[in-house]
Amino acid sequence: MLAAVLTGREQVGLEERPEPEARPGWVVVEVESASICGTDTHQFEGRVDTPFPRVPGHDFAGRVASVGDGVDSDLVGTPVAVKPSLPCLECADCTEGRLADCHRKKLMGLWSDGCFTERVAVPRVNLVPRPDGVEAWQAALLEPLAVGLNTVDRLGIKLGETVLVLGQGPIGLALTRLCTLSGAGRLIVTDAREDPFRVSRAYGATDCIDVTATDVVSAVADLTGGLGADVVIETSGFPASTAVVLDVVRKEGKVAHIGWANDLPALPVVPIMAKTLTVFGVGGNGGRGQYERSIELVRAGRIDLSPVVTHTFALTDIAEAFHVASTKAEGAIKVLLTPR
Repeated sequence: MLAAVLTGREQVGLEERPEPEARPGWVVVEVESASICGTDTHQFEGRVDTPFPRVPGHDFAGRVASVGDGVDSDLVGTPVAVKPSLPCLECADCTEGRLADCHRKKLMGLWSDGCFTERVAVPRVNLVPRPDGVEAWQAALLEPLAVGLNTVDRLGIKLGETVLVLGQGPIGLALTRLCTLSGAGRLIVTDAREDPFRVSRAYGATDCIDVTATDVVSAVADLTGGLGADVVIETSGFPASTAVVLDVVRKEGKVAHIGWANDLPALPVVPIMAKTLTVFGVGGNGGRGQYERSIELVRAGRIDLSPVVTHTFALTDIAEAFHVASTKAEGAIKVLLTPR
């Protein structure tokens, strides 16, 4: 079968790979739609450590093609979304049903081969049934929503609070919509491009700051009467954004950091203490019902994902797809792949 393979920094091509096998407790999924995530582009750019060669990708949906021993054969043909963190299924947390707490879990595409291929094997427990009304391309976009829900769950945003979302990539945009649904009052967003702001405003943002033209700290101070935001969420994974999170949050406020790359600066302890801040690290989708809730939000029409999809490529055009996603060419926000 055909698979995209990263062989080094900014080096991606196609290879023929063996067909995956469904070992006991696992299934093989025929990939119908996949999306390029910010983590994928950071990996492509060499900003995330990963062994090469590697089949990238972790956000996808498809249909069950075959099942291993111990898995109900009636699942074959079932449309599914797939949670991307693979639990070991052997440690104490896994055997006691706490799969989200598995300390040996691997994110597909980084520490095991991923979904930018025609078929991929995953544990049965990673499947989320795809209900009527949710298409494969929508289910391939659930991970940003699930990460956003995990963040909102931890922050406990109160009605009317001022929220600042740094970065308007797919996760930042998902959080913009989720913060609106959670009752945020003033909702400030930032990005280094104007392109995403049309979606930001449609999703409920009240103020959009172009960080290439405006000083974020000064702008947030002006918008909040010098107080800072009640809640600050960093989603971009860029050092300049991480560097300002403690400057734009008000005293006794809350900070959540989602963006990830190897070159991020450390957060200093003294400002956290001086402002009596609560700081959360959000390392993924939570694994505690967030995926299932995300798919319900899409099914119920509470979140329209179509505005974030700007490009769709065939798997055979993987090099161009990564170029567009990485450089944000042509106003790119979310880039989809269609392996079939």
